[in-house]
Amino acid sequence: MRAAFFAALLAACAHASAASGIRTEAYGVTQAGQPVEKVVLENARGMQLAYIDYGATLVAAEVADKHGKRTNVILSLPDLAAFERTRGRYGAVIGRYAGRIANARYTLDGKTVQLPANSKGMAIHGDPDPYDKRVWRRQDFADKESIGSIYRLHSPDGDQGFAGALDLTVTYRLLRKRDEFRIEYQATSSAPTVLNLTNHVYLNLAGAAANTLQDHRFQIAADRYLETDALRIPTGALLDVAGTPFDFRRAASVSARLGGVTGGYDHSLVLAKPVGAYAPVATITAAGRKLVVGTSEPSVQLYTVNGFDGKEIGSEGVAYQRFGAFAFETQHFPDSPNHAGFPSTALYPGQVFRSRTSFRFMTD
Repeated sequence: MRAAFFAALLAACAHASAASGIRTEAYGVTQAGQPVEKVVLENARGMQLAYIDYGATLVAAEVADKHGKRTNVILSLPDLAAFERTRGRYGAVIGRYAGRIANARYTLDGKTVQLPANSKGMAIHGDPDPYDKRVWRRQDFADKESIGSIYRLHSPDGDQGFAGALDLTVTYRLLRKRDEFRIEYQATSSAPTVLNLTNHVYLNLAGAAANTLQDHRFQIAADRYLETDALRIPTGALLDVAGTPFDFRRAASVSARLGGVTGGYDHSLVLAKPVGAYAPVATITAAGRKLVVGTSEPSVQLYTVNGFDGKEIGSEGVAYQRFGAFAFETQHFPDSPNHAGFPSTALYPGQVFRSRTSFRFMTD
């Protein structure tokens, strides 16, 4: 009787979850023995969003084109083992500091903090033990307007070399009546630290397997970009986009401009809005789909997957190629702690860091 009762209870909970538009399934076990689940959300319009606990990684978004055909537009890998092997950051949360920090060190309030350095002498994306290589704790939710999950991560004092114990939540939220998902970040620290968070999702509006950006047009409300050195570390100068390949104030093709950008796009564009204010900042169109991105962050790192070389096979069974997708990483500036004129990334005890980014899909 007791076993039957619990079986019925579990079945009822599973039914209630499915009825709310949330479905969970086992996704595998990490090499360290940690179980990982996959969550699939579906709204009233039929849009699906999927993610896994490993790295709080987005793995799919099924969105419609102008003919009503739904296609997955997020690049991902076929299984958990592939996600553990890759250095590609597919769809994962990046922290504690997204982007480059020169010489792997910074000074805050007169105290110099030394971070682990890579082979080029910089710190980047929290390596060598980044947040995208950890299993996050998850709590699913459903409310009147949306469905989704709250991911939590505790990053102890000294983690990745940074001061302060950080408690971080990242919420993935799919709106019930609109093809839009949101990423909401919140964090507190026990000691003065720096923080820069983003999601490294790769997109192709023609479909994750399309392997070309030929049809994509970008309009981005950014009037300046960061000048960088040979290692793509900011010099401190903010340059006008006018007359450069970084001027997307009017819709333009990325593919048509790649010849004028050495190595492809991997650049910080400074958004023309007040720092901290949430606003729509970009419209991207391709294949009968339109994506409108909004954010409270001051910049976006536009990246045209320049490092892809066909060696990784995606979840669609296709080898991912260079310039075959894009990342639109809303964040603060790289190397901000070393530039007094950049928007601050400092986080102090008693403060609460909050940030949000939205991805709204429509037909074009």
